[in-house]
Amino acid sequence: MIIEYFFDFDDKKQLHFQVDLDRQFDFKQDLSAAPEWTKLDNNQCANCPLKKEVFSHCPAALDLDKVIREFQQTPAITKLRVTVITPEREYAKRVTLEEGVRALMGLIMATSACPVFNTLRPNARHHLPFASREESVLRSASLYLMNQYLLAQEGGEPDWELKGLIKTNEQLQLVNHAFWQRTMTAFQSDANSKALLGFFTLSSNMSASLQSQLVKMKNVFYSGQ
Repeated sequence: MIIEYFFDFDDKKQLHFQVDLDRQFDFKQDLSAAPEWTKLDNNQCANCPLKKEVFSHCPAALDLDKVIREFQQTPAITKLRVTVITPEREYAKRVTLEEGVRALMGLIMATSACPVFNTLRPNARHHLPFASREESVLRSASLYLMNQYLLAQEGGEPDWELKGLIKTNEQLQLVNHAFWQRTMTAFQSDANSKALLGFFTLSSNMSASLQSQLVKMKNVFYSGQ
């Protein structure tokens, strides 16, 4: 499954990215020419399960390198049109570069070979660019509950209180913060740093106040009462 991103700037410049959601990562490939910032021990995430004795580079960083280099000289507040094409539909919106890069980075990281980000693959499968906070919370909780339902059907112990979802977002928060440090060390990139900081903030909010955010979802179901 391929998802395409088109960044159309007002000066007619266009950048195009293709993200293969089912891409495979070869951990045995020759990475001697890979950028220094992508090495696993460069601001390695505190919760990273990969061992540098076995894995020399961070798979998510390798996947993101091209995107970060493309946008490192462009201000985050730059306005442009971003078009996202999925097999099912097309999205287009005039946004700041920060918002467009955040959506693209999220998709790439969620489908990377990073074991922590692997929990987001179902979200990537139903990618929704430019999602509001309410939409993000609703989608995240809905997909998690669907997974718990399937688990129960197989005789497992479901987590209807969403404790696992909170834990997952706490883990993602650690990864996002480490990635922000990685990029700030390697690049002085306004758009990239703000995009990653947006990830960090979203995960932090989800972890700290998931219950209160879910309570707000009552308006979606009981607005007429």
